[in-house]
Amino acid sequence: MAYRLDFTRVHTYGSGDGSITVPVVLRSGANAVHLVANIDTGASFCLFESAYAAALGLELTSGAPTRFRTANSNFDAFGHELEINVLGVVTYSTVYFFADAAIVKNVLGRGSWLDRVRLGLVEHDRQIYLSEYDHDPE
Repeated sequence: MAYRLDFTRVHTYGSGDGSITVPVVLRSGANAVHLVANIDTGASFCLFESAYAAALGLELTSGAPTRFRTANSNFDAFGHELEINVLGVVTYSTVYFFADAAIVKNVLGRGSWLDRVRLGLVEHDRQIYLSEYDHDPE
């Protein structure tokens, strides 16, 4: 039996450091920032550098304070509701900005992004396929 999935976007990513990266536009009102983020299926939420909160005109600490615990560290972040645009697929969600400005990492996680899109991955070809979750090819 064969299965078929339909996607509206395809993106070839580099493999220099082994990560799966995509261009992202974060938007809050009229303010937008362009960045590159890693797709991280192990991350529970989307997390971005704190500098991007300021660039969006957000007061970092006015967001929902959240303490994250990982296998080897703990860190604080602040949640803000934003538009996330990846390859033209737009979603809305609460994303988190690291409280510590020294953390320079941007990740798209399961909750707040992956749970809102359809994603296909062909690592051998270094390609991701993406569409809106409710995309219907019919």
